[in-house]
Amino acid sequence: MKWFAVVFTVAPFAATAGTFTPPKGCTVYLTVQMSSCRVEQHWTCAGEPEGNHWALTIDADGPSYLQQLDNEFRWLQNSPLPGDYKRTLRQPEADPNSMTELFKTGRDDFDFEQTVSRGGAPVTTEHITGFDKLTGTKVRIDGEELLVTEFEFTVESGLDGQTSRTYGNQYVSPKFRLFFQGRETEEVGGETYQYDEKPMLFSEPGEAGFLADKPEFGCDQMMSSLQGVGRG
Repeated sequence: MKWFAVVFTVAPFAATAGTFTPPKGCTVYLTVQMSSCRVEQHWTCAGEPEGNHWALTIDADGPSYLQQLDNEFRWLQNSPLPGDYKRTLRQPEADPNSMTELFKTGRDDFDFEQTVSRGGAPVTTEHITGFDKLTGTKVRIDGEELLVTEFEFTVESGLDGQTSRTYGNQYVSPKFRLFFQGRETEEVGGETYQYDEKPMLFSEPGEAGFLADKPEFGCDQMMSSLQGVGRG
């Protein structure tokens, strides 16, 4: 399950001449180009618990979202960039995310809370419940075998009680123990939003596209869509 919705300054990230540089003491192990004008950088850092890793999303305007995850894909912390909001996992969880359980049984249910902070001060909590389920379908993209999932989760805000619901299909990589977005629907505040994207290119160290700091796919379509807004 992957949810993109905190702060972490963009200063440690360098993107010069088409090459991304991670924070000091960290090593990038995977660059993923997505179909919706986004590229993801995945890295680990010295001194952190084994299995912990970071994921940075870069869109056409630069770094846009940062996550810290563990080997079970628990949402340790996440932040939109730029901004001063941050979501941090409250531990222990009632039922933590478990990629191991998903691969073992074909389904993982989860129930946990996040603390939402702004400028370092707690604002509210969010309660997340839902599930990931393997559909039995496998796809191969750029040589990588991915499993297709069905998922659903709700997020209840402790501030105003508003609940959002997101559901659809995603991709999960047993090799990298990562989720990637697919066809998803989000219902929040009486509005419905639909997303359709997938990973397009996986680049490991030494491969073409590794450390690329610019998205390669789908940017023309996004610009065409934006140019069409407001025309009468």
